[in-house]
Amino acid sequence: MKLLFCLLVLCSIGVKAQTDLKFDKLLIDCEDKWVAVKAEDSIHYYFGFIYLDNSAGLTFNLEGTFRIDSLSRYIARKNKNMKLRLAPNKVVVAEIPASRLAELKVQAKPDWLSRFRTDDQNADRLFRWGSTYNRWGDAKKALKFLKQARSKDRNYPGLDREFFWAYNGQKQEVLANLYLGEALADVSEGRQTNCELYKSLVFKQTNSNELKQAEEMYYYAIKECIDETAKADMAFNIAFQYYKLMNKEKLKQWENEVTRWIVPNESYSEKVKKMSTALN
Repeated sequence: MKLLFCLLVLCSIGVKAQTDLKFDKLLIDCEDKWVAVKAEDSIHYYFGFIYLDNSAGLTFNLEGTFRIDSLSRYIARKNKNMKLRLAPNKVVVAEIPASRLAELKVQAKPDWLSRFRTDDQNADRLFRWGSTYNRWGDAKKALKFLKQARSKDRNYPGLDREFFWAYNGQKQEVLANLYLGEALADVSEGRQTNCELYKSLVFKQTNSNELKQAEEMYYYAIKECIDETAKADMAFNIAFQYYKLMNKEKLKQWENEVTRWIVPNESYSEKVKKMSTALN
């Protein structure tokens, strides 16, 4: 009887641990939150931080996995960080309670977050939220952010295109047609060509030691260029020039930009980390 009682207690603790996580949120609603995603084995959970990169969109920074033991404690296993750009989906996740973050050995607001986002009223950020909500099928919220972005910069690249998709999603055909020309002109092949042009310009400017111009070109280019490898290439060329100039502070800044992007292999990030190590 005593053994049975102990087993029942342990089972009740296990049930309580499971209810600690409520899987009732969509990824799009979890900006700046730590979330848990159910793993395949029903015992472990993936965990990470969701943020909006001003230039790349909604991103999940995967930190590792954890399980909940019989005492309702989170037992974490950290892996090498992995960034995942989030495409529209219906995956349901759980927000990790703030009281549990210490068990996962993470901060409520990661130190690295400031590298990828600005304040909420920045035109880049407002536009990215508008385009993100368009992709996720919420035209009403998209219009809210797009109008705010337009109040900051009426000529922001791609703004008319996003207005077309938002008004089209709201079935406001008259307003959508006002932006139809811009939407049709924005073909993926043209944007890809722009990436190659920007890469060439940044490469030329860095080799001419025109670093201020190269940086300005980079920040303009990442608004239009959709190829993350091209973005990493531009950032790396700027970082390499600062390495040759032995400027540790600027090299660190551009190392962060290089590692910001998701590329098929890690050659750019590996090279820039070696450069940083060499200067330290």
